[in-house]
Order: sequence, then C-alpha cells, then structure tokens
Amino acid sequence: MLSQLLSRYLTKEGRFDELLAAPQVPRPHWARFIASLAQREGPGVSDTLALMEREIRENGITYNVYADPQGADRPWEVDPQPRLLDADEWARIEAGITQRAELLNRILVDLYGPQQLLRSGRLPPAAVFGHSGFLHQAQGIRSPGGVHLFQYAADLARAPNGQWWVVGDRTQAPSGMGYALENRLVVSRVFSALFGELHVQSLTPFFTGLRDALLSLAPKSGEPPLIGLLTPGPYNETYFEHALLARCLGLTLVEGHDLTVRDGCVWMKTVDGLQRVHALLRRQDDDYCDPLELRSNSALGVAGLTDCARRGTVLMANALGSGVLESSALLGYLPRLCEHLLGEPLKMPSVATWWLGEPAALDDAWRRLDQILIKPLVPSKREPALFGADLSLPQRAALRARVAMRPQRYVAQEWVRLSQAPVLERGGPRDMLGARSVGLRVFAVATPDGYRVMPGGLTRVAAQAHSRVIAMQRGGRSKDTWVLSDAPVNASLSLVASTVTAGDLRNQGANLPSRVAENLFWLGRYGERCDASARLLRVALSGLLGDGAAYGAPTPDLLFARRLGLIDDDTALPDGLVRAATHPDEGLAEQVKQLARVAFSLRDRMSTDHWRTLNQLTTDTALRRGASAQWPVQLPLALSWLDRAITGLMTFSGFVMDGMPRDLGWQFTALGRRIERLYNLCAALEVASQEGGDQGLEWLLEWTDTAVVYRSRYLVGPEWLPVLDLLLRDETHPRSVAFQAKGLGDSLQRLQGGGAARDQARELFAPAHAALRGLGVGELTPESPALARVLAGLREAAHAVSDELSLRYFAHAASHSVLSLVD
Repeated sequence: MLSQLLSRYLTKEGRFDELLAAPQVPRPHWARFIASLAQREGPGVSDTLALMEREIRENGITYNVYADPQGADRPWEVDPQPRLLDADEWARIEAGITQRAELLNRILVDLYGPQQLLRSGRLPPAAVFGHSGFLHQAQGIRSPGGVHLFQYAADLARAPNGQWWVVGDRTQAPSGMGYALENRLVVSRVFSALFGELHVQSLTPFFTGLRDALLSLAPKSGEPPLIGLLTPGPYNETYFEHALLARCLGLTLVEGHDLTVRDGCVWMKTVDGLQRVHALLRRQDDDYCDPLELRSNSALGVAGLTDCARRGTVLMANALGSGVLESSALLGYLPRLCEHLLGEPLKMPSVATWWLGEPAALDDAWRRLDQILIKPLVPSKREPALFGADLSLPQRAALRARVAMRPQRYVAQEWVRLSQAPVLERGGPRDMLGARSVGLRVFAVATPDGYRVMPGGLTRVAAQAHSRVIAMQRGGRSKDTWVLSDAPVNASLSLVASTVTAGDLRNQGANLPSRVAENLFWLGRYGERCDASARLLRVALSGLLGDGAAYGAPTPDLLFARRLGLIDDDTALPDGLVRAATHPDEGLAEQVKQLARVAFSLRDRMSTDHWRTLNQLTTDTALRRGASAQWPVQLPLALSWLDRAITGLMTFSGFVMDGMPRDLGWQFTALGRRIERLYNLCAALEVASQEGGDQGLEWLLEWTDTAVVYRSRYLVGPEWLPVLDLLLRDETHPRSVAFQAKGLGDSLQRLQGGGAARDQARELFAPAHAALRGLGVGELTPESPALARVLAGLREAAHAVSDELSLRYFAHAASHSVLSLVD
C-alpha cells in the first residue's frame, strides 16, 4: 500500500523534497508517518479530510482574505498532514533563529539610541530613514530590560540543496503563532496515536515563556500587572488568532478605544472605572497605534501611547518602530553586523538580496534579471514583486526606468525555488497525495534567559501546484509543523502558569472593558431576539399547514410577525413566511448573523462548544438554499430548520447562562436577555389583547412554549383569565411578564459597580414594575385599560433601562462619577 501511495506522489525537478530522499524512498524521519498514512487509503483519507474540515468549521477558525467574498467568514485552511523535521535539523534552525533575534534586537536598540551603526557607515542611512517603518517619534525610547524586539518571526525557505534561508523578517507585529497553536490542537487529534509515538515536541513551554516574560518585563506599580493584547478589532484578517492567544494566555483582549492615557499611564476603560494597563502585546501596526504622534487619521490607536512608551510606564511588545527591521534592504548587511555586534558569523543566512540604492547593486541586478525578482522596499498591493524572467524586453525597460527614478525604494532578491511537501487533497483515489511548495514561519520570544524559539512553527502551503509565491491572502493553506524528538516528551497543551501566588489573584469583573460589557449585553438581546423570531415563525407556518391557502384576515400571530419586522403588509403567504425563515439576508437569518457578529467580537470569551453550536446555526443547509431560485425551500423544510434553530438557540442559551461564571459580564448578558424577553412578551400580549377573542390564544401559548404548563394547571381550553394569570402575573414561570420583571429588578439590584448609574436604572423601572404588581384579577381582560397601560409601561421601561445602561456603563455619556476619568 505504501508503494501505491508514493507512486502517485510527483516530485519536481530542481526542488528539495521534504518527504522523499530518493524516488519511492521516504526520508528516515518520515517513514513511520507515511506508512501509517498508507493504511488510511481510500475512505480512511476521505474521513481524515472530513474530520479536519468539520473541526475547523465548528471551531470557527477563520482568516479574513480581504478580496474573498466570504470575508471574515472564510475558514482557515489546514492540510491534515503535518510537516516533519528531525531533532538535529531543528537544533540548527533553533540556534540560527535565536542568534538572529538577538542580533536584530541589538540593531533596534542602536537605531533608536546612539545610532553608532549609522555613524560608522555599517548601515546606509538612506536604507534606514527611507523605510516607512522607521519612526522618528520613537527615537530615545528605551524598552524595559533593553528588549525592543520582544517577539520575532522569520520566514524560511529551503533551497534545492537543502540549505535553509531567511527570506524575510517579521518584527513589527508578527502574526501566525496563534494559528500554529490552533493547527496543533486540530492536527494532533487527527493523528493522535502518531503524535505520541513520534515524540513530537510540545508548544507549551514557548507560550508559557511568552506569558511569563510579559509579566516579568511589565513595569511594576505595586499591583498585579494587567496585560492586554492590542488588536485592531474583529475586521482584521487575523482576529481569530488575537482572540485565541488572549484566551489561552489569560490576557485581556483590547481595542484602541478600550484604552485611554492619563497622567502618563495607559488605562483601560471598564464598567467600574479605569484600570492601569502595564503591558500590551501588540497586534497592531506601528503607525496606527497613536493618532497624536503617529498616524493622525488612525481610528484604531490610543492618543498618547507613544509618550507612555517613552516614559516607560507601559511595556510595548514589540516596541514602536520595530517595523524598520522588516526592510529587505538590511538583509545584505546582517553578516557583517553579526560579526561586529555578536562577534560570530551569522548562522542562518538570508537569501541573496541587493539594495538597489547602491549603484553597483543596480547594475548587477539587471545583469542577472532572469534569476531574481524586483520588489519595493515596503510591500504594496499596487506594486507587487516582479519576477525578471516573466518580463518582456519593453517591460524590462519600463521597470528599469521606474526603479532608476528612486532606486533606494527597491531591492533585488534571488529567486529561491521552494521545497515541496506532501498534502492531502480531495478527488479521485489517485489524487489523494499531492505536492505543494512550502515555506516555514518560525517564532521566537524574549525571556529573561534569552530568546526561546517555538519548536516547529507555521508551515505555509502554496495555493496551486505551480505557485511560486506563498501568501495566505492569495488563498494559501497551512500545516502543523512537528519537530521530532529522540526521547519521549511531555506533549501537554496546557498553558496554565506553573505557579500562582496570592498577588496574582484579581477580581476579573473589575477589569471588564466597557466595549466587552456592551457586546455581552447585546449577545443576550440578540440571542433572545432570535429565539422569539424562530418560535413565532414556526407557530405561523404551522398554522398555514393544510388550509393555509385559504388565508383571509390576518391572524394575531401574523400581526405580531409584522410588528417584529419579520414580514410586511404585502407579504404573500406562505412563501413570505418561508422567506423570512430561510433567506440568508432577511428575517431570522439576518438576526442570527447579528448574533454571530457580536459573538465574534467576544471570541476570546467563547468556548469551543459555544462556537460549534453557533456555527451549526449559521451554516445550516436551509439557509444555503434560502436564496436559491432553482431549489427554493419548501414549507416542511422550513419548519424542520426552525426546529433545529430553536434547539440550537436553546443550547447556545444554556452555554451562556450555565457555562459562564456569575461575574459582571454574565450580569450584563442576563440583563440583555431579560430586557428583550420582557419587551417581546409585552408586545405579544398587546397584539393578542387588541385582537380579543379566545380563539387567538392558542398561538400565544405555543409561542411562549407554555401550552403544556397551561393544560396541566388549568385543565380548560385557552381563556383570557387563566392565560393572563400565567403569562402576565405568575412570578414562577420563566415565560411570564412577572417573572422577567422581577428578574430584571433583581438583576439591577445585584449589578456590581456603577453606584448612581445602577440606582438610576432601578428608579426608571420601579414604577412600571409596581403597576404590574398592583394589577387586580378583575383587570385581566383584553378590554382593560389598566392592562394596556401596564403592558405599554413595562415595554417603555425596558427600553429606558436599556438606554440607561448603554449611556452610563458602555458609553459613560451621563455618569459623572466615571465621566471625569474616561471622557
């Protein structure tokens, strides 16, 4: 079976093959893995791929390709077959990356300090000052412990002779380590037995080292340090990674508008006031970090952040201005700089690169144009890298003229024919094992004991077999990278700190950012809104079965659907209700998307089970068919989808209400649910009472999931007095107005912090709640003016409480106690 598997694997001449040492002969460290894979031939391979795709989809692993129609919903693409590296080879890579990180850090310290490298001519000033990554505003900033380059990533490629080369340094806000962790979590489950047998080195020491280093380097202020992960927000291409790292490392995920600067320090705006921030693990580009001193039109930064870094009151990891080291112009100077600064030769060479700002380099580049590519110093979508061999004579002349105008903006780089590795592909049985070009991004982090390198990293895979460039924004895939050990290892993926002291304990509720509190509040509201809409559509569609074609005057359930905006006055039945239930851009589906959007903003606080449930809702087959004119959704299929949606929403609600700690975040989620349910119950009773008649009460019992309770309690058909007694006044029934009103009042009473803001919300709601409790039995009729006043009063009070919470806890627009701190 092994020979059959390898017979379909096609090698490419002139490229190093990661798998084969010779035709049909696997390299020694691949032998056991590939033999095991051969045992999965046919259905086994298909099952492996299906398991991987399901894991990625249900876990909500995404990567936003800006040009892709799927946008932020584009799944992260992982090849299940890992890339294997033996222990000896990895030791050489690790030594080279450790040395390179130390070298680059020293260069940064000099460039933003004494600048001796520039004064002595070891670095040309034009190559440094001409790069947009050099920030004059960062001159003189000294990072804690002398660590400017806290985190570092290098893109490696293997030449045809097996030599490793660095093709690019990532020093500004290097991405990918979170995806490498997620790849490990997924792939190790697919090949769980082999993972242990091959003694794959664990990633845990790297991530625990990263967290511990942040704690040790953060400025001390006599309190447990608060460390944030600064993200541009949910629309960033790698937001999933930001949320994953924050969750796994125990960091607070913050956006620019969550922070403010006061008295030379960075503070986080929370629902309980300001909390000092001691360190920021940065996933935001340099110039977007501070609109005051850097990019003035940035809506993502924190005004005054540069000054705080200058004062040393906050650790910026990486330091502002680190992006200058990503300039390809510096690659050719690193060997001499390594000898000068470290007193030893460069262990990990860079791919041959010429900065065209030197006249001799410009002439030499055009003599070897067929073997190189020309690219701008600063990557640009408007000016991509060009392979010289692809250019016609007129194109070469035009490029030469453009480069000659500003040669200091360009570099020439040798074209490295990347190595290839095996990938598993869908298709016929003869197409399961394919070959793709691969590159490796490795990561290092500064610790008190020196730089620590992640054992493995992120292997990136070309999108097509003939691709010469690997880029995730061009549809590339990724692989887990297994570094094999000669002895058993502890492969645990637990990232819990080894030691926790009493000083490390903090009240997490006090560190709840206002933005997060608002999102949790709306998570509750949207979840309840989706449940109400799904149940109402199911009741309305069920009522149209059989005699649905004989539709006459609007029934109360349809009137309520109009009031909630699910249908309008001109909606044709039953097709209009089916459309409201299944069309991906309308009705229920649009509400589910709103729920998913706000949940995605809370990705660092959501468990895997949360995401599996939510993704099952958003990717249901009924929604995919809902916009199809060729295969429209029929009424039975719509009802089946609504059953699944209600079950999924109840499960999601259970995770939220029973899986979250009863902290301040949970309180806001619960408040959102109560306000939304109270509003909907009052609106439904208003519609039902306006229509009058006992014949319109059955839908109300079904919509509130109360029919069984009603029949077992009253033993009569639906009548107004018992229905209102149950749905309006019963404080023990979760689907009643009284239960939600009492719960809302109690929640406002228990709400932590806020002081006057909490009291004001309670005062807004108290009169309406008192009116409900004062409603007599004789007023439980649809014609009762008192009933109408109570329902309208409660509905308006619910809105008023929602607005008050938003103003005083989320926007701080009216809270004088907090306004002075965060305005």
